[in-house]
Amino acid sequence: MSATMDAPRLAPRLAPDAERWLDALPVAVLGVDLSLRIRYVNTAAAALLSGPARGVLGRTLEELFGHDGPLPGLVEAAARRLQTVTATDVPLQGPGVNLGWADVHAAPVDDGRFVALTVAPKGRAQATVEPRPVSAAARTLAHEVRNPLAGIRAAAQLIGREAADDVRELTDLICAETDRIRRLTDRIDALDGLAPPKLAAVNVHEALQRVRSVVAPAFPDVVVAERYDPSLPDVQGDLDQLIQAFLNLAKNAAEATQGRPGATVTMATAYRPGIRVRAAGAGAARPQLEVAIEDNGPGLPPHMRQRVFEPFVTSKPGGMGLGLAVASEVLARHGGRIEVDSVPGRTVFRALLPIDRGDMGT
Repeated sequence: MSATMDAPRLAPRLAPDAERWLDALPVAVLGVDLSLRIRYVNTAAAALLSGPARGVLGRTLEELFGHDGPLPGLVEAAARRLQTVTATDVPLQGPGVNLGWADVHAAPVDDGRFVALTVAPKGRAQATVEPRPVSAAARTLAHEVRNPLAGIRAAAQLIGREAADDVRELTDLICAETDRIRRLTDRIDALDGLAPPKLAAVNVHEALQRVRSVVAPAFPDVVVAERYDPSLPDVQGDLDQLIQAFLNLAKNAAEATQGRPGATVTMATAYRPGIRVRAAGAGAARPQLEVAIEDNGPGLPPHMRQRVFEPFVTSKPGGMGLGLAVASEVLARHGGRIEVDSVPGRTVFRALLPIDRGDMGT
């Protein structure tokens, strides 16, 4: 029996081996009763919901995905008709949750007393994401960016040769950042816009210090605070891509709060245990490392809260709306995800990365 199965079962008449078969499925299965309360999750569903839901059993679909979401209607229709109801491109979005889109099948179980939701995520909610083709415009832009980068790096080196130590620290930072941008643009080719991550052991605090060294000088009226858990292990990741993702989040936060009294951006790390389930063919949910970037700005406009990670969606004049989309894509390619929680005066983006048990020394 799974460690999380404290609530009533999906249905009393499940065959003895039914749970084992459900856990082995690569798609998420949730059992919901007629009050829309979640009574069962298989291993894939636990992995899908381990980031935004700290213990989903006993919670309602409305708590997770909002009162206006389509999932409650699918459950009610399946129970009422006593037949399977299917919907495509369903948004898995709600208060503080944005898991992208999914195809959903709602099937009545035990004469309609329960409904089994089969959820097949699409887009960034998937742990593995197919590379997206890059347009000719993107390739041209990458090529044009490389030319001024070489000039910027050469000028920084020239200035740093005879500069004082404090100035040389800044010129070294300029060189390091131009090298990182060059590596990122080098990965853009005709087949993919963001290359598969080159995995190695990464200390997220090292990545965040790089982010801080870029953001703090660029926004001198914004306090950049830190709240780190030094006991966290390394994660398997691509340092350049993770720096880019965290930098996009931090710059967005600084821009949102810039010019406000007491403008503050806080970067924090923490351990999130995830949902503990018995290991099965689909793999158990892993604990996660959380990188939270919080600001005390005005919050996201209501019309953007459900679409904030979509490309070209922005509230900034002249903005391209790519920063959060790129950050979301990077996290998805690392087997993670991003959550957002926003109210006036406080917005938090939480980037979640899986931790292998071996990395924890257990």
